[in-house]
Amino acid sequence: MKLKRIGLGLTILACGVVLAACGGKSSSSSGKANTSTYNYVYTTDPTTLDYTVSSRATNSDVFQNFVEGLLARNRYGELKPALATSYKVSNGGKTYTYNIRKGVKWVDSEGNTYGTVTAQDFVTGLKHAVAAKSETLYVVQDSIVGLNDYVNGKTKDFSKVGVKAIGKYKLQYNLTQAESYWNSKLTYGVMFPVNAKFLKESGKNFGKMKADSILYNGGYILKNFTSKSVIQMTANSSYWDKKDIHIKNIKLTYNDLSNPDSLYKAFKSGTNSA
Repeated sequence: MKLKRIGLGLTILACGVVLAACGGKSSSSSGKANTSTYNYVYTTDPTTLDYTVSSRATNSDVFQNFVEGLLARNRYGELKPALATSYKVSNGGKTYTYNIRKGVKWVDSEGNTYGTVTAQDFVTGLKHAVAAKSETLYVVQDSIVGLNDYVNGKTKDFSKVGVKAIGKYKLQYNLTQAESYWNSKLTYGVMFPVNAKFLKESGKNFGKMKADSILYNGGYILKNFTSKSVIQMTANSSYWDKKDIHIKNIKLTYNDLSNPDSLYKAFKSGTNSA
């Protein structure tokens, strides 16, 4: 089945933000809107960048901008292609085979190319999710052949789990039973790719709240995180769909709502809480 891409920009995060009027685009000294920067507020610090593990919205609202999986949802909640260009269903609805988009780059926090995304990265991602005791493992644990036995220690051989790279850019999942809603599960971080070499190099530091603790294949790269202060992102110039990234920089400023008046005053003054 071919996946038709819907021409929409990357959904900008919610991040636990409040009072929409305080969000805004930076303005130049001439008074004209500068659409390259978006300012907003956030109320709770993210605690991890390990997108395969956390189910907290305050985390996923941030890292969903950094890494993509096979499919994603557009602003209407419809599934659209991300790293999968097409797929087929066989074996009575129990086998899904995906063609991976070729040439998608993994980049580091400085934007330097680290490698390309392959089918094996999705196998590595799921294996890591089990090792890291992902909070969202339950979403697929009983769906994928052999995964429940691996999680529960009945087998220590991950090759018996029903996820296989059957080519550099071809990935296959074997399910315990047909699930018409299977593709919707691919939007969870537990199903996202992880580069095995980088994971090994990072060790226990993988996914820590530091920009260099993960690799990026999505629309943005984390440039700065200072607890209870600021989260800053910049557009990933190597993103495969960069033509749909219309905002180049995002700045989220911490506000714990202890002084709600400050948000209104920032909006009135044009500082947009940035």
